[in-house]
Amino acid sequence: MAFLTGAGSLADGNCKQEKISIYSRAQLKAKFCVELANNNEERQRGLMFRKEMELSNGMMFIYDRPQSVSFWMKNTSIPLDIIFADETGIITKIFENARPFSETSMFGGHDVKYVLEINAGLTKSLGIRTGSFIKHSLVLTGN
Repeated sequence: MAFLTGAGSLADGNCKQEKISIYSRAQLKAKFCVELANNNEERQRGLMFRKEMELSNGMMFIYDRPQSVSFWMKNTSIPLDIIFADETGIITKIFENARPFSETSMFGGHDVKYVLEINAGLTKSLGIRTGSFIKHSLVLTGN
């Protein structure tokens, strides 16, 4: 369960997965409760075949090293915002409102280490943009 405030979408205290925070400069923009996809099988499946996702939830894809990454929405029925970040957690590209079931490739860049999928529309409504950064214990941030 989530709620929207001036500080953004806040994951509730009952998060049994991983919590991440997104900041712009020093200002907290959002907190999400995310599943981690950190092996090939988990990354390939992603959020496919799911019917819904709580507002405060998401999925964070973690790669072993920065690399070129593209995503598509094949077999994904939930409209998503897809956020690409480099190895320091800096958000480098965002695809807003990715269309369910689309097989159009969305190229995230050449040096992507993290990809965050959240419900469509949240990046805009929460003020998340390129240059914002992700904080999580696995993200080696310089911020």
